[in-house]
Amino acid sequence: MTFRIVFASCLSVLLLSACDHSSESADTTPTATPRSAPVIAPVANAPATNATPTSSGLASSVYVWQRAWMPANVSALNDSRAVFAELRVLAAQEQPGEGWVDARVDLDALKADGRAVRPVIRVDGRLPTLDANAIAKRAHDLVANWRTAGVRVDGVEIDFDCATARLADYAKLLATIKPQLPNGATLSVTALPAWIGAPDLAGVLAQADEAVLQVHAVSDPKHGLFDPKQARQWIDEFAKQATKPFRVALPAYGSALVLDADGHTIGVESEAALASPGTRLELFSDPHAVAGLLRDLEKTPPPNLRGIVWFRLPLPGDRRAWPLATFVAVISGKDLHSAWTPDISDGGNGAFDVSVRNSGNLEAVLPASVDVGGTGCGDADALPGYRIEHAGTAPRFVRETNATLPATQSRPIGWVRCTHLMPEDLHVHP
Repeated sequence: MTFRIVFASCLSVLLLSACDHSSESADTTPTATPRSAPVIAPVANAPATNATPTSSGLASSVYVWQRAWMPANVSALNDSRAVFAELRVLAAQEQPGEGWVDARVDLDALKADGRAVRPVIRVDGRLPTLDANAIAKRAHDLVANWRTAGVRVDGVEIDFDCATARLADYAKLLATIKPQLPNGATLSVTALPAWIGAPDLAGVLAQADEAVLQVHAVSDPKHGLFDPKQARQWIDEFAKQATKPFRVALPAYGSALVLDADGHTIGVESEAALASPGTRLELFSDPHAVAGLLRDLEKTPPPNLRGIVWFRLPLPGDRRAWPLATFVAVISGKDLHSAWTPDISDGGNGAFDVSVRNSGNLEAVLPASVDVGGTGCGDADALPGYRIEHAGTAPRFVRETNATLPATQSRPIGWVRCTHLMPEDLHVHP
């Protein structure tokens, strides 16, 4: 699983996985206005226990994409059990300059979770040569070892972003892998829109039991991370070549293009921050746009479409991934909305810390203002992003930026000193 932006001028691909990225430059200078990065107080995702499947019965799987699992991964599994039917877990990567790296996955947590699991082997498309037997052995051992550990493994997925000219070699690689898999293990592959129409794609699809078409790519950064019309066109064209079941990978995350002083792209930042200096141009997948495509696929599904694979499972505090509340709304067709809840906490010395929480299911621009209606309220100060004004004798927090706040997240905005203040004394103006 990678983040892909195909630039029309050179058709180059910027790749980003959990720990690898490209530094190719683009010929086009982006003109989109970046979203301001919110300063948030990380909170755990609220368990989504009321999620319902899509009306067409399209199953939802999700990628778990960290090379080193933390306790947050286990929490995310527990919270997401009612949302995703299957987990596709980054298990190993091979990339230039680093070789093979096995992800440190909590197999006990996957066993306890009980859902079907598909380990994913990520092979970097920039590798000039591949050792087919080594990859086949790794695929076999992953399935066998994870099953021995009690994980409900249903197959293995190969994520190889090869150039179209290498598809024939890729088919040979898959032909080596498939017969060496343990009994009952199916083989799936990720597929790129650039491969559609290539004569050698048929050979790749013939070797795989299933394909996952990844449609989160655009022709120009100013159009964002995801174009639903383009995605639907790719899906329909791919379906004409897919004689076996396939799924569609949809984006539920954001990334930032890292730009140099001339506006050229020098990297892509997503799960992990890049050390590269430069301006960040935030791109994101609009839940409304993704939901629109999902409803369209439910209404007129192409032949052999079996489900959706979402990238990626959000961890608590993950600023660039949709929270589970947004997933639930998009998958089940619920209304997408933001809702603001003010809160206070004891700041000491008669002061109250003031914060706002987005208790809806959609990321939104922070409230325009928050009026303080307590008694005896005098001194006040705002954190960056807000300023203090006075409406008569009462303080008012006034927004100064266009920063956004994801659903279910909280953000402190400042403090105020009052003789008496309750949360209901705070009046939020969106």
